[in-house]
Amino acid sequence: MKDLLCKVMENRNVRGRLFILELHAPEIAKSVKAGQFVMLRVSKSLDPMGRRAFAVADVRGENILIFYDLLGRGTRLLSKIKEGEEIWTFGPLGKGLFSEEGEKHLLLGGGVGLAGLSLWGKELRAKGKKVVFVYAGRSEEHLGMEEWLKEEGFEYILYTEDGSIGRKGLITEVLKDFDSSWIVHACGPKGMLRALKNLNSGHRMYFSLESRMACGWGVCLGCVVKTPEGYKRVCYEGPVLPAEEVLF
Repeated sequence: MKDLLCKVMENRNVRGRLFILELHAPEIAKSVKAGQFVMLRVSKSLDPMGRRAFAVADVRGENILIFYDLLGRGTRLLSKIKEGEEIWTFGPLGKGLFSEEGEKHLLLGGGVGLAGLSLWGKELRAKGKKVVFVYAGRSEEHLGMEEWLKEEGFEYILYTEDGSIGRKGLITEVLKDFDSSWIVHACGPKGMLRALKNLNSGHRMYFSLESRMACGWGVCLGCVVKTPEGYKRVCYEGPVLPAEEVLF
């Protein structure tokens, strides 16, 4: 992991509150693994003091792509950074990665959580695995990464709670259509992950966890999650853990 000053190649709104950020980060691009993340310094001042954690959603040559929702002060400041400016980028971070066991993989992303799975989908496909994405949100405007799925040529299924696009309902319903030979990888809100685990569907599951982080490399203990063996740090032992290790 390194702290690098990276040039902003693109930073724009995609749809709704979703933004795409492209950074020229050769050292990170050549070493990052699917599931890992970076910590960005969103302001040149000490306000806000902490950095913000974002999944590396894709690698394109010497550039990395990050998708983020406009939610609070940190992401509002990030959205104002212009093309050509530079931003301190710390990473890649995270030791807990996905498992490539099995030949068929179902990747379930809730909202911006899809960004925690997108690079993994590309890696699986490159290994000759069968990959299907399932992308869910409250409405069509919350599914801004559909553009990326189309560009990359992935097979995907959409779910919206209001039925504005795709299937109407919750993402958990899709497991009825895929037998237990499919390995499930999921990233999204805690409620979504809890519901998937509680289904007891028989699928082998891995969760890419989202958490607020201060340091990003296991020092501050601010992002712990309870497991049967005690607490684990999302930023260090994670962010990916087998579903049976996550106690909600």
